[in-house]
Amino acid sequence: MKVKITRKQAAIIILLVIIVPIIYNKTAGYIMGLLQKRAMMMPKEVVVDNPGQAEEFITVEETGRVEAKYSVDVIARVPGFLIKKYFKEGDFVKKGQSIFQIDPREYQIDVNNAAATVNQYKALYVNAQQELNRANALVKEDLISRSDADSSLAARNQNKALLDSARQQLELARVNLSYTTIKSPIDGRIGKIKITEGNYVTATSGSLVNISSTAPVYVSFSLKSSDFVKLLRSSDKNLKDVEVKVQFDGGNWYDEIGTIDFVDNQIDKNSGSIALRAVFENKKGWLVPGDYMKVKLVSPQKVSYMIVPQASTKGDAMSGYYVWAVDGNNKAVRKDIKVSDSINNNWIVEDGLNSDDTIVVSGIQNIATEGQVLKIIDNEEYTKKLNAGK
Repeated sequence: MKVKITRKQAAIIILLVIIVPIIYNKTAGYIMGLLQKRAMMMPKEVVVDNPGQAEEFITVEETGRVEAKYSVDVIARVPGFLIKKYFKEGDFVKKGQSIFQIDPREYQIDVNNAAATVNQYKALYVNAQQELNRANALVKEDLISRSDADSSLAARNQNKALLDSARQQLELARVNLSYTTIKSPIDGRIGKIKITEGNYVTATSGSLVNISSTAPVYVSFSLKSSDFVKLLRSSDKNLKDVEVKVQFDGGNWYDEIGTIDFVDNQIDKNSGSIALRAVFENKKGWLVPGDYMKVKLVSPQKVSYMIVPQASTKGDAMSGYYVWAVDGNNKAVRKDIKVSDSINNNWIVEDGLNSDDTIVVSGIQNIATEGQVLKIIDNEEYTKKLNAGK
C-alpha cells in the first residue's frame, strides 16, 4: 500500500527532525549541568595530617680557599752581593735554616774594627780607673786637692762612656754580620727564587723568595647570614664545636676535620654574608695554599624542625609558599608559610604553622578556594580511589 505524504506533513516531519535534536541537546545539557553543579557541591575528598617533626644535623656547603697560616717574603736586611743559596726551589725548609749568603767580608772587617775600638777604650778606661783610685788615696792624705780627684773621676766616666759606646758598635757590627747569612723565619715550603746569586741586594730590592707554611693551614670562606644563624643555634661554643670538612675537585673528602678559629664581627652589608676561617693541621700536606675547596660545615648537635611534604605546598620561592589546612567545620583554610630548606622531599617550615594544625597532604588539586567544604578520608582509601580513577 502506498502512503501518500502531503506537502504539509512533509514540512512537519522536516521541522521535527530539526527541532527534536535541539530540544534533546538543551535538555541533556541542562541535566548535565545540574549533575555537575551537584557534583561540585559535594565535598571533595582529601587526606590530612599534622605537620611533621624531624631532627637533623645542620649542614652547610660553601666554597673556600686554602691560605698559609704564615707567608713570609724574605728580604735582605743588609746590602751586599748575593753569593750563595742553600736550597732548591720548592724545598721544605726549617725555621732557622740558612737559605742565602751575602758577602760577609766587609761586615767581618767592621766587626774586627769595632772589637779593636772596644779594646782601645777598655785600656783607657782601666787606666782612668787606676788614676781615680790613686787620686782618691792621695786626697785622703791631703796630698792633692779635691778638684784633682774630681778631674780623675770625670776622665774615668768619660772613658767608661766611650767603652760602652764602642761595645754597642761592636754588637751592631756583629748583628749586621749575622744578617749576611739569611735564615728561614718559619717552617714551610720555599718558592721560586726572585733574585739570583751575583746580584747586589738591599732592603729595598724586594723579596728574594717567599716561604709559606704548610702545617697548619687556614681555609677561609663566607656564610650567608641565614646559614650562619642556623649554625649558631646548634652550637654551644660559638661555632668552635662545628665540624669543618673540605672536598677536593675530584670529589674526595679530606680525612682530616678542621675547626673554626675566626668569625668576623659583622655581616657584610653588600653581600649579606659573614667571613669565617677554619684551621687544619694538614699533617699530610694535601691542602695547598691558594687552592679552592668545597667546604662543608656540620653542626655538633641535631636540631628539631617542623616539616611538611613539598607535594602538599603551592607557590614558589619568589611569591611564597602556602598549604591548605582544614578547620573544625572541614572547610579549607589557606596558610601562608615561610620555608628555609628541604629535607627528604619535605620543606622546613620556619613560620606560619603550629604543630597541631591539620593540613591537607593529598588531594590539594581538589581545592579551588578558601572556605570549600572537604571530606576527609584516610590515605589508603584515597590511594585506592586514585588508582581506580586511573
